Amino acid sequence: MSSTDPPRPPPSQPYVPPADAVDVPFREESPVVGSPRQSTVATPVVDPVNVPARIAPPERVFGPPVAYVLRRFSASAIDLVLATLVLTWLLYGIIAINPLTGLPTNTEGGFDSTFAMGIGIALLYVFLAEAIFGTTLGKLAFSLHVYPTKGRFVGLARSFIRNLMRPIDLLVVGALLALAPGHRRLGDLFGGTVVAQSPLRGAAPILGWIGIVVVAALPFVFDGGLRFFAVLAAFAQFLPHLISGAINGVGGLLGAPRG
Repeated sequence: MSSTDPPRPPPSQPYVPPADAVDVPFREESPVVGSPRQSTVATPVVDPVNVPARIAPPERVFGPPVAYVLRRFSASAIDLVLATLVLTWLLYGIIAINPLTGLPTNTEGGFDSTFAMGIGIALLYVFLAEAIFGTTLGKLAFSLHVYPTKGRFVGLARSFIRNLMRPIDLLVVGALLALAPGHRRLGDLFGGTVVAQSPLRGAAPILGWIGIVVVAALPFVFDGGLRFFAVLAAFAQFLPHLISGAINGVGGLLGAPRG
């Protein structure tokens, strides 16, 4: 025994703790396999009230089925027709006046080429607008928005697939599927998208129609004077023949007799 150890009572006398000793309650230990004896580790109790629940996806609003399909069709028609006409007008306005003579050119080949370019740029506009913003001017005007079924943004891949299926959906198939409970045409099913009410709600139609009026006024702004009337004359002269040829072409694909 070292000199620093406290003196111990003889074995015949009971042990009496010092007066300043702290009374520590006895805690029973539970045996653990592979260990002599080890105290039980307390398991934290999780409060079910404060546990964050899984966030459910927001409920989409479609409206009456027939009105919903008509809104979608009208939005697509405005997007493609307005963009094609305005772009054709602006493009043909560049070649509508002969820079040497100052007279209208009025060439059918030039009009057909610019009209084809207008259709291509209009399709590209719809594709990029839906991929980046999830909407277009036509969809804004009817308070519609394209949502991905997974994720936050539509993206280029989903937008490409849904626009690639658009010609097939135009053959009544898309309208029938859009009337179904899921309200998704073929392009939506394959592209992983759904079209529902715009998150802008009441502000969407206001912004959409303002944008449509601004775009429709572009030909008057950029092709004023003689150039404007030259393009107008070209539309009146060549567009009916172009539309008739397109209708006959579609009828030929469908097996209908040509008129």
